[in-house]
Amino acid sequence: MVSIYVGSTRGYSGKNLTIMGIGQRFLKDGLRVGYFKPFGRLPIKVDGVLTDKDAWFIHRVLMLKDPPETLCPVVMTHDLMIEGCRTGVQGLQEKVLNAFEVVSKGKDVVLIGGAGTLESGKSFDISGFDLIDEINARVLLVDRYDKEFYLDAVLDAHGRLGKRLAGVILNSIKAGSVENVQELIIPFLERKGIPVFGSLPYDAVLGSVMIADIVEALAGDVLCCRNKLDGLIEHFLIGGMQVDRALEYIRKARNNAVIVGGDRADVQLAAIEAMTQCLILTGNLYPNEIVISRAEIRGIPIVVVRDDTYSVAKKVEALSCKLRLKEKEKVYCGIRLIEEEINFKRLYEAFGLHV
Repeated sequence: MVSIYVGSTRGYSGKNLTIMGIGQRFLKDGLRVGYFKPFGRLPIKVDGVLTDKDAWFIHRVLMLKDPPETLCPVVMTHDLMIEGCRTGVQGLQEKVLNAFEVVSKGKDVVLIGGAGTLESGKSFDISGFDLIDEINARVLLVDRYDKEFYLDAVLDAHGRLGKRLAGVILNSIKAGSVENVQELIIPFLERKGIPVFGSLPYDAVLGSVMIADIVEALAGDVLCCRNKLDGLIEHFLIGGMQVDRALEYIRKARNNAVIVGGDRADVQLAAIEAMTQCLILTGNLYPNEIVISRAEIRGIPIVVVRDDTYSVAKKVEALSCKLRLKEKEKVYCGIRLIEEEINFKRLYEAFGLHV
């Protein structure tokens, strides 16, 4: 039985997507696959059992049959955090190892999902670094490419993991960095003894954000078209320019949302006429009735938020880095990307898997 710990040096790097993508390929190739997540941060109850929301979603996508109680043995709750800080919690590593033993029975390969970074869970002795040796796993490192910072983080992980690091996948590479990655970064990592199984290009759909999530993250007030909140936003545009330039700007970007001051009725109407997907009005300033009426006719949600334009732009930028697993369109787009871009022959050889 082969244990693959999918980890990263920073959060929201594509671990869940990678697990679903390679898990689907393993199943298609006839391997008996198990999955579990030692430590989760999104509590949810399934049939009365506390587990992790993302882990439960992956479990269903891969159509696995293991019981929910083994899926994520330790889930961060407010009570657990308080107990851990005040007195410490004993026996969590043993609980994780017992769950792993159950999941691994009768399997050819078990995919282990890291939470956050390789250090996450250290306060409970269940971080990636704590568990990898205990479960005799090798690590598949998945990280978003972030120029020179990427190399520093990967080399540091390699120094700590040694031979436990089987290789890496570079994720979310934007068009302007592709040549640099292919000609410099990948050869450099290979010379350092770190195999690269693939590089995934940035995909606008994967980076998109559901309007409903924008509303939730910004604590926004939706003025119209609540039935359109399931739309996906690929680009966020700042409407701080003259109207004629704003129109040109908005029409060039597909599936966009325009962030604009609530007092800029001229830009708001221009954005509506250019068929933006959503208007985000900042400064807690509400639009006039003409703007709301035009938006309703066009089916464009208007969201009013308290923050200033700069703060809103920073928040939505952070949102686009997070893959919300409930957005199935994004998930299956990502799975297809994994299938196309990963060198599975090399990955199988590195982990000693045989079809």
